[in-house]
Amino acid sequence: MMPIFIYYQTTAKEWKRAENDAAVPNDALFIWYDFVNASLEESKLLTSQFHFDTLAIEDTVSTISRPKLKEYPDYQFLVCHLINPTDYRAQAINIFMKGHILVTYHQDKLKSIGSMEEVIQKRYLSKEITPVDIAFLILDFIVDSYFDYIYHIEDEVFSFEDRHVNDATDNKLMEDVFRIRSVIIKLKRVLMPMQELIEHLKEEASFTKTKKQRIYIHHIEDHIIKQIHVIKSAQEMTGDIRDNYDSLNSYRLNNVMKILTLVSVIFLPLTLITGIYGMNFWNMPELEWNYGYFSVLTVMLLISIALIVYFKMKKWF
Repeated sequence: MMPIFIYYQTTAKEWKRAENDAAVPNDALFIWYDFVNASLEESKLLTSQFHFDTLAIEDTVSTISRPKLKEYPDYQFLVCHLINPTDYRAQAINIFMKGHILVTYHQDKLKSIGSMEEVIQKRYLSKEITPVDIAFLILDFIVDSYFDYIYHIEDEVFSFEDRHVNDATDNKLMEDVFRIRSVIIKLKRVLMPMQELIEHLKEEASFTKTKKQRIYIHHIEDHIIKQIHVIKSAQEMTGDIRDNYDSLNSYRLNNVMKILTLVSVIFLPLTLITGIYGMNFWNMPELEWNYGYFSVLTVMLLISIALIVYFKMKKWF
C-alpha cells in the first residue's frame, strides 16, 4: 500500500477517507492527499498528477526549505516546520493548495492527523472545507505541538537547583547547563523562522481572506509569541546560572591565588636566608658558631610569625 492517505468531503458535507484515488467521487467538494515517506516513484505524482512547479517539488522532495509561503499562478506552496523529538531539528511539512485540492508532503506520519480528523468533523460538520482551512488547522496543530518541548525545557530550568543541590562537583551542573542551552538554540532555530512565516501570513491577503481566518492567524501568532518569550526567559535563566558559576569559579580562583601569594611572600625571606648561608664562603663566622643553626631557625620562625600576624591584621585572609 502506498504511503498516501486520501481524505475528502462529499457533497453532503461528510468527511471521509478513501483507500485510493479511484475511490474518491468526482463531485467531492474537497480532497486531501497526504504523502508520508513517499518513494521517488510516488513523489513523481506531484508532477504527473498535480502539475506542481519543478523547483517547488525539488524543495519538497530533496531539501528542508525555510518556512515560507510562495504564490504560483494556480496554487500556493506553504512550508512549515515541526520539531523532531529525537534531535530537536526542523522537520518540514510541505503544503500545496490548488483549487479544491490540498496536498501535504512530509517524512514521518503526523501524530495529530487522528485528532485533526475529529476537529474537522466537528468544526466543518455542515460547512464546505477549503484547502486554506485545513492549512490553518495544520499550522495551528504544528505551533501547539511546540508547547510540549517549550514547557519541558521550562520545567528543567525551574527545577535546576533541586536537581543539582547535592552535586559533589560543578562538572555535572555545567554539563546540564550546556545541554539545556543547546536544546534551546535548536528550538529557537525552528521557532524564529516559523514566527516570521506567521507574521508574513498575517499580512498576506491571498491567504487570510476572511475575518475568521484573520482571527485564527492572530490566535496562532499569540501562541508562538508566548513560546518565544518562554524560551528566551529559559535562555536568560541558564545564562544567569552560567554567569554565577563563572563568578563563583573566579572567586574561588582568587582565594587560591591569594593564599598561594601569601605563602610565597612568607617563604621569600626564608629562601633568602637559606640562600645566603648556602654559599659556603670561608669567611662566614656564623658557620662555626655552636648556636648558629638554632639562631637562624629562630629568626626564620619569627619572620614567618611576624608576616602571618601582619597579614591577619590587614585581613588578607
